[in-house]
Formats: sequence, structure tokens, C-alpha cells
Amino acid sequence: MRKYDIKNKRNIGIIVGISVLIVIMFSLVIRLFLNTDRMEFTVDSGTLVFDKDKSIIKLDDKGIIKTKWNKEYYLIYNKKNYELGNTAISYNENTGEIKLYGRYYEIGSGEEIKVTNDETVIKNSALTKFYKLADRKYLVIDKEIKSSDGLLSTTDFLMVDLDKVGNATFTNHKISLKSFSETVIVTSNYTFDIANEILTYGSDKIDLKKIIGSSNTYTKEDLVPEINGNDGVTNLGDGGGNDQNLEGNDVQGEGNGTVIEEIKKASKNTSIIAVTSSASKIDIDYVVYDPYHEYTSVYMEVSRAQSNSVQTIYLNSNETNYVISNDIFPNTEYHIVFKCSYIDLDSGEEVRETIDTVNIRTKMPSLSLKVTSTSFGNITYQVSTDNSYPITSGTLVVTVNGVEKSRTEININGNTIGNLYIDDIKDNDIVELRLFNVKAIGNVINDLSARTSFKY
Repeated sequence: MRKYDIKNKRNIGIIVGISVLIVIMFSLVIRLFLNTDRMEFTVDSGTLVFDKDKSIIKLDDKGIIKTKWNKEYYLIYNKKNYELGNTAISYNENTGEIKLYGRYYEIGSGEEIKVTNDETVIKNSALTKFYKLADRKYLVIDKEIKSSDGLLSTTDFLMVDLDKVGNATFTNHKISLKSFSETVIVTSNYTFDIANEILTYGSDKIDLKKIIGSSNTYTKEDLVPEINGNDGVTNLGDGGGNDQNLEGNDVQGEGNGTVIEEIKKASKNTSIIAVTSSASKIDIDYVVYDPYHEYTSVYMEVSRAQSNSVQTIYLNSNETNYVISNDIFPNTEYHIVFKCSYIDLDSGEEVRETIDTVNIRTKMPSLSLKVTSTSFGNITYQVSTDNSYPITSGTLVVTVNGVEKSRTEININGNTIGNLYIDDIKDNDIVELRLFNVKAIGNVINDLSARTSFKY
């Protein structure tokens, strides 16, 4: 029998040791990979979250949505984990805010495609959107969502899942419905031929099968015929899976033509969704729906209180947000009139209409004043701002026992440190520092001041 010499034994030991080390390191890497959460999002109270099976989880307290290594989302709420799938959606009943989690393909007019990832926030369902999530999975967002035959009517958003032969399941916070007939969804901005996967903006038709592909094999013969006497629609529920029969089939007599004509009559439409302000800007969310380009302009007239100057700002119909930041002053009221113009077909003249009127006051910047040290009549003070507006100067007055001892114009730039000297100050004197006439770019900010006092 052959015996191993010392060198062979040492080599075998090294190989075994390296192998064990590799196994240990590989195991640690896998464990770390499996246990590492990739993302984390806070979900507010009042939010509805849909799980993997489209069941609704209503949050009465805050929850957390996370992903792990396999990119599947899950909700942590009330010490429980809920599986959500590789995409997820939440809807806040209090604010109307819709949040999307995961990869969504936002499809606009002209075949414009925007890919969103992680968390996508949609402030309001009036901001009309259309998304493809995956093969045969879609999301419709609009204030009003209807089917062209009138059998479906809902609001805010609608999840649409197709099977391979064109039948569709519809789900949101109000309904759970299965359709076995050709269904066309109509919103304020587009129509969606579900079985054929065709999205139409005005005269533009988009073949959705060409976007990340489709396994839909629908032909006209594939759809299941009428069921339960409900003209092809069954299982209308409350969004939680409680089925009930659909009533009101008499509306079907109107047919597709009536619904489409109603949409055409409201072809141009503009809505002001929200106007908010900070110390330095006014933020406007709006929607312009004009598929036939009937507007000659959509604009707003902005004026500051007690000023005769009016600024005219034109809005882009392809955008949904505008920020006014030029010549905006803190703690000031602004008057905004939203207008549109178009050509009257009868007279051939341009007509100007007022869409909405908003009065809004900008916020007050924060300002604080404190004394940091004193010594033999020397006073060191600090002025702090939140940088929400470029405060540049102010008047600093020092009083001792109610008598003014000093008045100084000081420069301010963010957190400012300054020193004062009061020559006749004594122990137990009451000293007050007051900062007023606070200016930004040479103009006094109304009612902005700060003060502090102490016993010397």
C-alpha cells in the first residue's frame, strides 16, 4: 500500500481547507442575498392595498411595503406579511393618491412609453394615465371609467387582466367583475379595446401587443357567449370578492354610438387639480384634454395682492404640472385666473373663457433669534433661517429693562453669528433682542420677526 508523504498530506490539507472556506463564504453570500431587503416604502393609514390575489387589505394604521431578492413585493401590517406580487398598487381613500410599486410601462399618445420603477406616486385620478404591467395585464387611471356599452361604470383606477382568448377580469376598490364579451373601456383621454389590446388616443391607435409582447390569441370566435342572461357580464362585486348579479341591462339599447358621441361633445376639457404654495413658489397640477387640438391656448393670469401687474403664463397641454417661481414673495396673497381660448366655429372669432379662479397665500419662512453667550457687556447672538427663501437683512434692536440701547442693520445669510456690546449693562438686567424689518432682495417680508430675552 502506497503511503502519503508529508508534502502530499500538506497539499491535501490545503485543498480541503480552501474547499471548506469556499463553501462557508458561498453560504454566507447566499444567506446575505436572501435576507437583504432591496426597498422599503411607508404606507399611510387609510390606504387600500391589493394582495397577489387582488383581495383588499385596508390599513387603519401605517404599514410598510418591502421587496426581497426575488423582487416580489410584500406588505408588513399588524405584524403580518401579505404577498403582493412583482407589482403592487395602493389607493388612499382620504387623499385620492394612487401609488404603484414595481416596473410599469406608462403609454401616452404617439406611442410615447415611459418606464417607471420602484414607487410611482399619482396625486389624483384626474391625472389620466394608462399602464401596461406585464403580458395581458393593464392599469387604467381616470376620474371616470366606463365601458362603451354602459355596463361598467367606476372611478379612479381599474386593473385589467386578460386571459389568452380575450376575456377580461376587472378589479378596483369598488368592483370585481368578469367579462365574457368584447369590452371597450372609455376614459376622458383614450379608449381601450381590451380583447384586441388596442389603445386609442384621438386618431392615434397603439398596438399594445408590440409593447413587451403578448400571449393573447383572441379571435372573434374565442369569447365565451352570454352567461346568466346578463349580456356577457357576470360577478359584479364590492372589490372584496362578494359576487352579485349585474342589473340595469336596459342601458344597452343606447349602444356604443351614444357613449362615443357623449365623449366627443366633451372633447376639450381642462381641470385644475391642485394649487399649493411654499415660501418661494406656487405649484399647480392641471390636466388639459384636447384630442382634436381645439384650444388655441390655455394660460393663467397671475397677480400679486395690491399690485396692478399681471403675469400671463401659457400652459403646455402635454404636461400636468407648472411651478411659478419668478417674483414669488413670502407671506403674500396671489390671485390666479385660469383661462383658455378657442375659435368659435359659427362666428370664426376667438373666444376666451375663464376655467377657474384661485386665491392662494405663500408660506412664511422660518426665522429664529437666540443668544449664545454673554461676557462683560458682550452679547453673541445667532440668527437662523430654513433657507426656504433668501433672507438678506433685518433691523436688530436691543433693549435693557425696556430702554432701547442699540439699533443695527445686520446682514443675514442662513445661520448668522453676530456680536453686540452694551457698555452699561448690569447683573439681573432684563435684556431683549428683537429682529424686524426683515428683508429679502431689498423688500420687507410682511409680519416676519423674531425676538428673545434673558436676565443678564
